[in-house]
Amino acid sequence: MKRALTPLILILAVLACGCTAGSPAGTPPVPSAAPAAPALPEMTGTWTGTMQGYEEGTGFTDYAGATLAMVVDEQQGRIFSGRLLFKANGTTGRTKDFAGAIGRDGRTLAIVEQGGGFSSGSIVSEGEIELTYLHDSPPYGIAVDSLKKV
Repeated sequence: MKRALTPLILILAVLACGCTAGSPAGTPPVPSAAPAAPALPEMTGTWTGTMQGYEEGTGFTDYAGATLAMVVDEQQGRIFSGRLLFKANGTTGRTKDFAGAIGRDGRTLAIVEQGGGFSSGSIVSEGEIELTYLHDSPPYGIAVDSLKKV
């Protein structure tokens, strides 16, 4: 009985090895494809929109009558720069220079502003971004900026 069982086990082992082989004999294995890098978004141009936030001493605000324009003048790869224009009742009140970076995922943003403050955010669609602005020195504040490309 042992003599008959040994060849049977050997045959089953050979069959099992043949069934689990990755590719037929003589065929090179197919390399797995590397994930494609996300398309780099084009940030240059003018983005405009509204803001909602909270400011120390003021409280919650929707910045009634105020708009924000983010003008991106230059972009080299994932880095971009420009200026922010804060308008109240159609008149530009304040301008700040900024620099930003696009995350490796091609969808996240980080921005630092001249004179303090920074934003993080995401690209919602090809023509829309959302930023969360933070300023930690007195008076501290936070705002959500929803911007669309003009």
